[in-house]
Amino acid sequence: MRFHRMALCCAAWLAGGVAVGQVPTNASLNGKYYFVQLLVTASGGQATNAQNLGGSITFNGTGGFTYTGKLGAGAGAPAASSGSGTYSVTSAGNVSLTNPIKSTLQIIGRLSGDANVLVGASTEASDNTNDILVAIKAPTGNVANTVLNGAYTGSSLQFPNGLSTGMKSVVVSLAAGGNGQFSTVAVVGHAADQGAGRNASQQASAATYTVNGDGTGTANFGSGATLFSGARDIFVSGDGSYLLGYSTANGGRDIFVATKNFSASAGNAAFDGRYWIAELTVDGTNFSSASGALRAFGNGRVLLSERLHLDARPMDFSGINSYTVNSDSSGALAPLPIQGVNNMAVGVSVTVSGTARPNTLVGAQIGAVNSPSAQYGIFFGVRTPTATGSGVFLDPAGVVNGASFAPMPSPMSLGAIASAFGSGLAAAQAQASTVPLPATLGGVSLTVNGTPAPLFFVSPTQINFQTPFGLTGNTVTIKVNNGGSQSNEVTVPLAPTGPAIFQYSDSVSPNRGIVLHADNSLVTPQSPAQAGETVIIYLTGLGALNPAVATGDGNPSGPLARATDPVIQILFGGEVATSVPYIGGAPGFVGLNQINVVIPLTTRSGPAVPVAISSSNAFTDVVDIPIR
Repeated sequence: MRFHRMALCCAAWLAGGVAVGQVPTNASLNGKYYFVQLLVTASGGQATNAQNLGGSITFNGTGGFTYTGKLGAGAGAPAASSGSGTYSVTSAGNVSLTNPIKSTLQIIGRLSGDANVLVGASTEASDNTNDILVAIKAPTGNVANTVLNGAYTGSSLQFPNGLSTGMKSVVVSLAAGGNGQFSTVAVVGHAADQGAGRNASQQASAATYTVNGDGTGTANFGSGATLFSGARDIFVSGDGSYLLGYSTANGGRDIFVATKNFSASAGNAAFDGRYWIAELTVDGTNFSSASGALRAFGNGRVLLSERLHLDARPMDFSGINSYTVNSDSSGALAPLPIQGVNNMAVGVSVTVSGTARPNTLVGAQIGAVNSPSAQYGIFFGVRTPTATGSGVFLDPAGVVNGASFAPMPSPMSLGAIASAFGSGLAAAQAQASTVPLPATLGGVSLTVNGTPAPLFFVSPTQINFQTPFGLTGNTVTIKVNNGGSQSNEVTVPLAPTGPAIFQYSDSVSPNRGIVLHADNSLVTPQSPAQAGETVIIYLTGLGALNPAVATGDGNPSGPLARATDPVIQILFGGEVATSVPYIGGAPGFVGLNQINVVIPLTTRSGPAVPVAISSSNAFTDVVDIPIR
């Protein structure tokens, strides 16, 4: 197997969380938090009943919680709301909890490395319900107005009277004086009922706030900025790092989340590491919510991996986005760089391996000032835990697709090549030299649901293996045995498919897809592909094959083992390829898939044209190729 060496060079992609001495458990989520949740029910592409709920939620550390707050629904007056539910925390920091607004749903959340922030969304809903929830640890001591002091950036998504007709999406820059006054309130965003959705820059004046001793309070942003104005209930963390807000009066149905800015001398290099992220988005008439992870590389690129709820069903998404971080902590995050857009900021300094890094990112779906936009939304992220352990230790978030390295919650898939990261996994490096692949290599074995998996490669920090065919369910458990010493058990999402194209880097792009010309030479900037040409894509994660291939065996050269998923598509620069002669196993290779496809004649040319793959349950848009 010739692709395992790329896994070694990409291992650093998984680094960058907040180090902890143990893995998270239910006990990690304990005590009183403040939270705001915005939930939108849509029909016919329009919000019909957006609801928001804000208040306190108390976790008992053993899997139960109670909450109390104010619920706003539709155009009606707010009402007191209280209830209880259950929750669970995995060793990776994933959280599942009863949805406070709609108890028949589960919020799929993520707990920050310092356990001070919880973010999530109801991604598994079977109806057109989408939401976002953000919770912050409540102060344990007495606070006052002085706790809000310095520069903050926040974002807000609003559905006045619970409807889409006046929805607003904004980024807000605040300067809090510690004295109950916001000396600066600068707003950039757009509203569906203002200027045909054209983005505008506005200023509010005479904005005030009051913080009570327990961290609750109120803020009044006046009427100077029509995109973000009026009174809101607010919640503040004990150190002033986080500010949540919501409005239920006069039909206000919104969420506001802000963090203290990271630094006055930030930059792209500072944004480096793993972050949990949740978002709620309206793109035209499509409503979606997501909960997942983002890996920032410090070089202007991030790798997103999300469980996405779209069109009333969940799906798995992975993709590369571009970002910019300015010296004042403001910046931009989007699939492609867009001139004049400042739609996010990084916030709250935390020390990682002796270096100051942002602990959060916050933003909204807005465009450049004076440009119209049909997309509205909000997103918020916080740095993940990085679990550590002695002996044979498997990183709970470190089992990933062997081609994309998309972080959890990107799932494992049937027959795919996967990589597991940790410490003490093997005594030394060893590589398989025979097919079928061995189940033991260098004294090391790895089991999936108790079944030994075929091994490509083992080392003290990384194992490359094939996920067995025939697995069922939504999750699997992974365990490593190194010379008789057992690792911790890790639970990983499972899906029928999880396509990902193998990649390499060059001077133009760090995410070049491994795509060959018909003569088996590599597509490179010196030898680009052409529209109308048949190319060969090497990937993994297409799932079950027909005829079936035994786990650990090479794919047959005759008859060819074709993918059974009936809706696999290949897109070049967004153009769907209509001529795809072959989708299936790469003959002679274990776990490797191959797609022979004709690049559409309408595909745009360029030095880095995105190549995306969609299947019945997943969409990946990680790599690019040069097209002439």
